[in-house]
Amino acid sequence: MENRIKEYEKFIAKAAKSPTRELADYHAEMVANFQHERLVHLIIMLFFVFLTLFSIAAMFFIMMNFYDPLVFVPICLLAAILFILSLFYIKHYYFLENHIQKLYKYNKILHKL
Repeated sequence: MENRIKEYEKFIAKAAKSPTRELADYHAEMVANFQHERLVHLIIMLFFVFLTLFSIAAMFFIMMNFYDPLVFVPICLLAAILFILSLFYIKHYYFLENHIQKLYKYNKILHKL
């Protein structure tokens, strides 16, 4: 996805120098597709962050109430894995958000027709 957005940014930067109605329609469609992708990744990111917070809360609950290594260690591993995945999803969503915001500036250029 990151490569597609970068390639599209290069394409639209060159194509916006000579705007046409077809290019404006194509750009609107592509931005809508990228917005949809951003929404999906937002939902997935929030899901992983929720699971991470839930696993951390479960880890502390188990640690405070009854410390059983057979339960505590797997939950710690789960929390660590989910935390790392959440960081990668946050990074990816940050990339999507910033690059889609950059694409909005071409809307003004293309809709001056």
